[in-house]
Amino acid sequence: IRSVKSTQQITKAMKMVSSSKLRRAQERIVNSRPYAQEMLRVFNNLATRVDPSAHPLLKDDPTPGRTLLVVITADRGLCGGFNTNVIKGASQFVAEHTGDPGRDVALALVGRKGRDFFVRRGFDVKYEEVGLFQNVQWPHARAIAKTCIDEFLAPEISSVYLVYNEFRSIISQRVVVERLLPIPKLEPESAAINTVDYLFE
Repeated sequence: IRSVKSTQQITKAMKMVSSSKLRRAQERIVNSRPYAQEMLRVFNNLATRVDPSAHPLLKDDPTPGRTLLVVITADRGLCGGFNTNVIKGASQFVAEHTGDPGRDVALALVGRKGRDFFVRRGFDVKYEEVGLFQNVQWPHARAIAKTCIDEFLAPEISSVYLVYNEFRSIISQRVVVERLLPIPKLEPESAAINTVDYLFE
């Protein structure tokens, strides 16, 4: 009985610590999202109105080339379908873009689970990073961004995509695949609306 009660106390303490960490992580995600969305909107508006020859990151080369897919997973498991869904989404993307002339996919892997899965299966890995989620810092994001830009500016890669879990709630995430480079352009209607909103904010 004493052993069971002791285990219950330890488990209760672990739950409290986990709840506190989860709450802080959730607050950071929610608080940073408006900045990311606004930054993306500004870049999209810029890409829509600027001549693509003005900057290499705006150039949408019609010549088919390889795609770099950045896959973000966790370093640990026991989190339901969090990692599995991202890996499935990445695998589906690779399957859809493999086999076309010049449209094979290279990978940049962030997180141990994705790294282990794709490395074991012999995929072409251009970049890998594990263990950064314990203490994410600005240099980590800069290193990943630099890899994407350097690969995109090289003649081999013509586009860069990102696959990740978009946080909705503790028990609900949505797998998102979006293009990073070349910077996507907005549709004409969306561009007009967003420009007005941006100018008057």
